[in-house]
Order: sequence, then C-alpha cells, then structure tokens
Amino acid sequence: MEEKEICYPYAYGRLNASLDMLATNLEMACIKEDIEVDDKVFDMLKKLVKERQTVAAVESIDKH
Repeated sequence: MEEKEICYPYAYGRLNASLDMLATNLEMACIKEDIEVDDKVFDMLKKLVKERQTVAAVESIDKH
C-alpha cells in the first residue's frame, strides 16, 4: 500500500471551513433535539472559533 502524505494547505482549509460551521451545526442539532441553549452561547462559540482561526493564520505566516 502506498503511503500518502498530508497536503497541509488542503487540510487546513477543510478544518478552517469546518470550524466556521461548528456553532451553526451545534445550534441546529440543539434545535432538532429540542435542547434550549441561550443564543449568547452560540455567539461566544463563534467568537472563540474566529479568534483561534486568526491566531492560527497569524502564527502560520512564514517569517523567513
């Protein structure tokens, strides 16, 4: 079996896009399961995800 290498830019893009949808998907799952969660929780999650994405992008810039 051929060993394949990870394409990090592609993997980063997929993970980044998935994180963007995390809060929305969680919100929809809570609605589907009839779980009441204050909207502030989803807003906080979106803010935390965006902050982590920003840090990851800044830290990933090649400084050479």
